[in-house]
Amino acid sequence: MDFALNSDQQAVLEAVGTLLSRHAGPARLQQLGGDEPDYDHDLEKRLLEAGFLDLATTRSTCRLDAALVLEAVSGALGSCAAGWRLLVAPTLDTDLPGPVALVPDGRRGPVRFAADADAIVVIGSPVRLVRPDRSIARVRSRLGWPVGEVRELPAGGDLDGVDPAEVRTWARTALAVEMVGAMQLALDMTVRHVSDRRQFDRAIGSFQAVQHGLAECSVAVEGARWLALEAAFTGSAAAAAASLTHAVDASRLVFGRVHQYHGAMGFTREYDLHLATMRLLALRSEAEALGSPAAACAAEHWTI
Repeated sequence: MDFALNSDQQAVLEAVGTLLSRHAGPARLQQLGGDEPDYDHDLEKRLLEAGFLDLATTRSTCRLDAALVLEAVSGALGSCAAGWRLLVAPTLDTDLPGPVALVPDGRRGPVRFAADADAIVVIGSPVRLVRPDRSIARVRSRLGWPVGEVRELPAGGDLDGVDPAEVRTWARTALAVEMVGAMQLALDMTVRHVSDRRQFDRAIGSFQAVQHGLAECSVAVEGARWLALEAAFTGSAAAAAASLTHAVDASRLVFGRVHQYHGAMGFTREYDLHLATMRLLALRSEAEALGSPAAACAAEHWTI
């Protein structure tokens, strides 16, 4: 794996960054409802029309370019199912252009995008495709995405030739990449805050304890980033489980530290930090719903 972006990747990230600066970000998410937003059909449409959501070819094992775009979308707080389209959909070879929700077989309760989904992919054995009848109710969550309450789903149709383990691998990779984007945004906001906030006539970021705490967060996020990108590069189940395990651990560290350094203002609706950090709770819940990432990591690396 080459750790330096090539010219094509740099060009793609510059272009998607320009689009996201105009049509995503904290201000756009606040327009959509803040930490209880609506689905951003406009952003999804613009990403699709520009070709940014179709970078991975069908059944490709390397989806690194798609992961780089997903990290950018997550870091810009995009409220659409970009993770599905960029990293999971190429495994299914099924044309599902609208919003899609991913649900592990047997899961009940809040599910990201379920109330808005044109289709629900049930990750079980076999993998099934369900067309919801729009009876899934939107629920209040403050998790940074639109969430629907899944109770019972129609049987749906089996997706022949689709390996459930492969779908789970790419779903884990997508979650790890999304966590990296959200963590980096929260960390960047915190660095700016401690640089501007002053106590005892000094920026609080000049205090060694704060510097060490943020340095530890930075190392954790950077490690999560490269593990997630390795998983997207290799398509390996072991790499996906390892990346998500580390991302989950890093998210706990980052969540605690950034809110500690912001104080109570970090949870206020008027301040944007919670738009990133509350998403980490939702992503951790999804990670566990797919099966403990740490247990999966151990199972992939060591055969008992």
